[in-house]
Amino acid sequence: MIAKTLTPIFLIIIMIWGIACRQTEQPDSGPSTESNQQATSPENTPLPPAIATNTPIPPTPTPTEPMAALVNGQPIFLAEYERELARYMAAMGDALQPDYEVLVLDALIERELIRQAAASDGIVVSSESVDQRLEELRATAEETGGFGAWLEANQYTEEEFREALAAEMVTGEMVSRVTADVPTAVEQVRARYIQMDDEALAQSVLERARAGDDFAFLAEQNSVDRVTGEFGGDLGFFPPGSLLVPEVEQAAFALQPGEISDLITVTRADGTTVYYIVQTTERDPERELTADMRSGLLQAAFTAWIEQLRTEATVERFEP
Repeated sequence: MIAKTLTPIFLIIIMIWGIACRQTEQPDSGPSTESNQQATSPENTPLPPAIATNTPIPPTPTPTEPMAALVNGQPIFLAEYERELARYMAAMGDALQPDYEVLVLDALIERELIRQAAASDGIVVSSESVDQRLEELRATAEETGGFGAWLEANQYTEEEFREALAAEMVTGEMVSRVTADVPTAVEQVRARYIQMDDEALAQSVLERARAGDDFAFLAEQNSVDRVTGEFGGDLGFFPPGSLLVPEVEQAAFALQPGEISDLITVTRADGTTVYYIVQTTERDPERELTADMRSGLLQAAFTAWIEQLRTEATVERFEP
């Protein structure tokens, strides 16, 4: 379309230039009265040369690439966001969450925050390391249908995948650094609890427990949490930060073995009220973490670090 538009204009310019040349090169046919009159007429008097000025020529505006977000002044371009969004939609299929567009942009912002933090700490993943990892993945993919087919199915060019792989490797380095101080053994307590929905019942059960009734029997008979209720309300050993109800965890760590908490009242997000009674049965000042427990602590440490980066960052969103 561009070539077809410019060609006629180009030809017209050539034709005009050729006519001007021919007029300039015509031989002199001798002086004539008319030509002499024209030469001396005021309207044919040569104009003085134009005087150059210092008026600047305004620059041609440079079009800017649309952005999805700015992270501490660094752009996440709209095209990058749209490609990532398309990949996410294809991968999730019918399992897309209602706010998937926000989730995708959040992930890109998080990746940029990690990249900036890594650069600040002097962490660099060499091209050789990326190449080596890429070849490992390529070899694995060739065994299961081909690397090119995998890239196409996941809507990557090889260069885009290489960039994503480098970002993943940088993230791995930062995870190792941020979680280096997460221990393998910590203080843990073993506790059991009774969960109830009725305040009068909960108060009655608490009085019976403190009067000496068997706590495990009371949990089996009254706890609405049937998963633990079947086992006398036993939660097993757990480290700080493990339980879904912080109030129960705090009570367990505040008690000595054999002690029973006061009635704990918790209002859920939906406005309903739940009542708990907690009894600590054992304490271990340095108990080895299970793989799942340590994984949870590692995730919690890294999540807290990311949230700190977000708090300190200047982020402008233009999409979705």
